[in-house]
Amino acid sequence: MIDNLILDWSGTLANDLPAVLKALNRMLKLFGKPRMDEAEFRERFRLPYTEFYNEVLPGVPIEQAKALYLRFFPNALPLVPLLDHAREFLDHASATGRRMVLLSSAPLDHVEKQARHLEVWHHFEHAACGILDKREHIVELVRDRGFDPQRTVMIGDMRHDIEAGKAAGVRTIGTCTGYESVAKLLSAKPDHLVADLREVKALLG
Repeated sequence: MIDNLILDWSGTLANDLPAVLKALNRMLKLFGKPRMDEAEFRERFRLPYTEFYNEVLPGVPIEQAKALYLRFFPNALPLVPLLDHAREFLDHASATGRRMVLLSSAPLDHVEKQARHLEVWHHFEHAACGILDKREHIVELVRDRGFDPQRTVMIGDMRHDIEAGKAAGVRTIGTCTGYESVAKLLSAKPDHLVADLREVKALLG
């Protein structure tokens, strides 16, 4: 039985990839770099995002890159929609008494603004956002929330999410709705791989 859900936001619950890509291309244009399309972005992007920015914007300090990203991210609402089946999944998890927390590299003000607008913020008892390396933070998160690792699952769309779950000794579910391909997700060896959140319901037991 799984009682506790640690959920990524971007690409797992919400489709913010178009907005993220728009911000990135504005940054690339500022430094005279070629525009990146979605296919190239999905192939090259990885977490921790410091590695990605060091590659595409060499010589630009990460704090400057973060500031530019916040400046260029399109914040008009409505902007970021929930992914298919995300609302039903969250409603079901809440109705069955699961505890849910967010663990995201996206900035807290972005995630909270989007989640409140989408009317799903109330599902989460805690939101750890703006996290550079989830593999380090998740251990503290599991301990501080009093989660039993054997009854906890990490759900995310990237290898980094799966690696984080393994670092904390919790079960892992990779969802093929976000930033990385099936092949990349499988390389991290999640306990389960699903097409979308609709399939997670049966796995929770």
